[in-house]
Amino acid sequence: LGILNRPGCFQEFVVLPCRNLHIVPTVVPDELAVFAEPLAAALRVVEQDLLRERCWREEGATVAVLGDGKLGLLIAAAITLAMRREGSRKGKVMLIGRHKSKL
Repeated sequence: LGILNRPGCFQEFVVLPCRNLHIVPTVVPDELAVFAEPLAAALRVVEQDLLRERCWREEGATVAVLGDGKLGLLIAAAITLAMRREGSRKGKVMLIGRHKSKL
């Protein structure tokens, strides 16, 4: 419940059940382990079929992802992989954001 170099938010008031915790193997560096939750959130977008009712399954469809932060990049990657898995070779993901180097 915190971010790098900052104390946790409401840490003295929040208790989480042990089942919400996952042991990170020592071979996985912290710099990679921190992506577990954002990656799970990105994969959840595809898993929930939030886009299924829309055009993403149509051949040549374009899906826009707003935001080029870590979560936006992971969502764009997850949708791209899902499109390829479903057989869409012409579908596109358009990432919209403020950081030219990420687009």
